Amino acid sequence: MHVSRKNWFRNIRAGNWFSFRYNWLVFTLFILLTSLLSYYLVNLPKDASCKTNSLEIIKDINHALEGCCQCKTKEEGLHFPADYLIITYQFSAEGGRDLDTRTGISAPLVSGPLGFCNQRASGSPYLFWSTDNVGTGVESCMIDLTKFQANDIIKIDCAGLWWSIRNSGDMALDIKAYEGGTMSLVGYQFINTGGQQSAETSFSGNVTSCCGKCELMQPIGTITYNKQNKTLHFDPNTSNQQP
Repeated sequence: MHVSRKNWFRNIRAGNWFSFRYNWLVFTLFILLTSLLSYYLVNLPKDASCKTNSLEIIKDINHALEGCCQCKTKEEGLHFPADYLIITYQFSAEGGRDLDTRTGISAPLVSGPLGFCNQRASGSPYLFWSTDNVGTGVESCMIDLTKFQANDIIKIDCAGLWWSIRNSGDMALDIKAYEGGTMSLVGYQFINTGGQQSAETSFSGNVTSCCGKCELMQPIGTITYNKQNKTLHFDPNTSNQQP
């Protein structure tokens, strides 16, 4: 019994000495074994119905990337198919009250402009306006891209003017795209029925012009959609400055 304890004690001391003397080797073996175990666990064959949290996270990431309109750099624009473009002017009380908008197609043909200062709600069959919102919230326009040729490059000019009150002047242009279905106007927004949304993006802006003079209508920016390569660009009016 005394000899057994002595051998046990000596074995522990020998192990401790080896671990201390060759700690680099022990650490290397630990890393190697951990890596092999991780590789084995990750590559375990799984039943078709088995879904791990990791796989679900990867799936969510892929879905988010695909739903981002195949986002590209600012120079390349956004790439997505579209039969209809909805341009929504967003404005809250912080920005001001009664943002009068002006939207017009300048290429490859002229349609509009539409808005309170132009007193037309339709540039049929290409462009439609939601009519005038004299408070806060939204105004919107719909462009029917099915009325254009397959290789057309459509340019849409957006402008605005605070008719009654300007506060910070901040506002935003929201753009949604739809494939298929039909469009209808509900309140100040266009709603798609039977189709699917293919893109959604937003651009911030600031309108300094006020108040109550249509000749002071201020450019916000130009939206360009290339039907051939299904690419959208937005070029803001960089001359817009807050006072």
